[in-house]
Amino acid sequence: MEGFEELESSLLTQPWASVCFGEMAFLAKACFRDTGYILLISDLSSVWYESADAEAVGRRSKELNKRLTVHVSSFLHRLRNLMCPLLAGQPNDATSFSCHCTADGLSLHVKSEFSGLPFYWDFHCCPAPVEMVRNAVNSLGREVA
Repeated sequence: MEGFEELESSLLTQPWASVCFGEMAFLAKACFRDTGYILLISDLSSVWYESADAEAVGRRSKELNKRLTVHVSSFLHRLRNLMCPLLAGQPNDATSFSCHCTADGLSLHVKSEFSGLPFYWDFHCCPAPVEMVRNAVNSLGREVA
């Protein structure tokens, strides 16, 4: 499996995107691979992230999508196809995003379709480690310069 460090390094090369989840505005970036994903979200006051390997994606997909029986790589591909257009400023009208902030983190709920069936996903983001925030801020500085 691609290590977390490599996934995080790939994430930092991704541009920040301005996105709205429900009524809330954020900056976000994401990196999806066949081995997992990492997502970074900020409201410029807090920074949250979630990383999940293929095993975690498989477990969560079975919990949230009991009627869908596809390989984990297909779920990761579907998540990439939902998130990347959103981050590129081209949201899909057939997909809805909502979020809920708590003291412990941020939950991002995705509702869409996959192979004609309802598809749900929850990103469970926790506060990002200081080093990750520092690297993310440095990457933002390079984008602005």
